[in-house]
Amino acid sequence: MKKVAVIGGGIIGSSWAVVFARAGIQTSVYDHDVNSVERIASAIRESVQNSTPLLTQGDSVDAVMSRITIQTSLAEALCDADYIQEAASENLALKQQLFADMAAQAKNTAIFASSTSTYGASLFTRDLAQRERCLVVHPMTPPHLMPIVEVVGSEWTSPDVVKTACTFMEQLGQRPVVLQKEVSGFVLNRLQGALLMEMFELIADGVIRPADADLIISQGLGLRWSVVGPLEGIDLNAPTGIQGYLERYGHIFNEMAEAKGLRPPVDTPLIQTLHHAMRASLGLESLDAKRAWRDQAMAAVQLQLREIEERA
Repeated sequence: MKKVAVIGGGIIGSSWAVVFARAGIQTSVYDHDVNSVERIASAIRESVQNSTPLLTQGDSVDAVMSRITIQTSLAEALCDADYIQEAASENLALKQQLFADMAAQAKNTAIFASSTSTYGASLFTRDLAQRERCLVVHPMTPPHLMPIVEVVGSEWTSPDVVKTACTFMEQLGQRPVVLQKEVSGFVLNRLQGALLMEMFELIADGVIRPADADLIISQGLGLRWSVVGPLEGIDLNAPTGIQGYLERYGHIFNEMAEAKGLRPPVDTPLIQTLHHAMRASLGLESLDAKRAWRDQAMAAVQLQLREIEERA
């Protein structure tokens, strides 16, 4: 990709601009508000300055900024763009209109990606002649610091477009995860939502104070999850891996689900699915070595956090 257009100069759009320009790509940022140009430029520069350790060796803040142009004309922003990242407000009607306008003005080989955290691409690309080149590339905020992106095609998105988008994200230093089908809120927000809803309920019931609920994550689960995911985490917490863990403790999750009137999730098929997935990437004989790596990584994270706090 030689040129990228970002549609929307808010928090997400400005952050995406950093991702693209930091990778050496000429980037146009479009915002309809002519009075926002200086604000957007200032926000982007601040984001680059606050993330200088992530710049390529020899690169500079000024060099990154030189690759970014802020436009108030959609046609000028889209001119010659190979990849377009829409980052407008979370409004379905607006996205439908924007994608129609972009499809009419962009070159016929461009890929159209939405940053939406709510809507599947099928809801705003159905009537487009270019709909096979449209998909969702949903980041975690802010993408210039959070590499994970959910790549979600609609039923008519070309598999080649999905593959190209994933390859491009990897080249940018992002970590793409392909969802096999559209689902409201995608996976990132549903997982975050499940945690937050449980926290809200515990706080409302007087079980824990808000600050302490945050502390449990930032100084507990969050530290572990910074180096291994939740499934990897429980896989490493039992001598025989995730299968042994769920056979022993799975009833806890089932009881929690039943208390909320939900279907108990942990059964033999799920245990076997997770067991095979985990053992495909890490054999039981390697669990001890991975635990040692986890411990060293978590210690390194804590050390870095302490150094940052001391400098603050």
